Amino acid sequence: MAKKKPDNAHDLQRLRSEFPDVHGAFLAGRIPSLRKALVIAGMKPERTRLGKLKNSWAKATDNERDAFLRWLAASGALSTMAAHSSAPSPSASAAEAPIASGRYLLPSTIAEIEAIMAKRRLRPDDVMQEIGFSADDRSLGHALARGASLRLAVIAALEAWLRTNTRG
Repeated sequence: MAKKKPDNAHDLQRLRSEFPDVHGAFLAGRIPSLRKALVIAGMKPERTRLGKLKNSWAKATDNERDAFLRWLAASGALSTMAAHSSAPSPSASAAEAPIASGRYLLPSTIAEIEAIMAKRRLRPDDVMQEIGFSADDRSLGHALARGASLRLAVIAALEAWLRTNTRG
């Protein structure tokens, strides 16, 4: 299902009533876009490059993300970033490593969850109950079996569950 475009009528009406000079400049073409006019009027925040990068990363496919990370590594940007960053190094413990890319569990995380489940003889619905969700919620089972996406709240709870279960 395609994402519905936002309705700009409300913003345009508010711009016309609260900021008539900016609205006039927008209609005359001196301001190239409604978004820019809303930023000038202070109704919307200016988008930063970081915000744009985060938005693009969230919309990228797994293949696009992998290609981008390979490009970063080839360009030397990752080694430069690691030298100047306080982020954990690749040698950091698995408990500190990310478990998901966006809303999708990483393959290493899926393997780790499945190993813990096998060791403790748990099913996905048991894990969901342990992390505070309904046992009827099938999202973890779908994520493990088919690579389906998870809600961010489930990912956060899984992170804590993994930390707890990898200690002992």
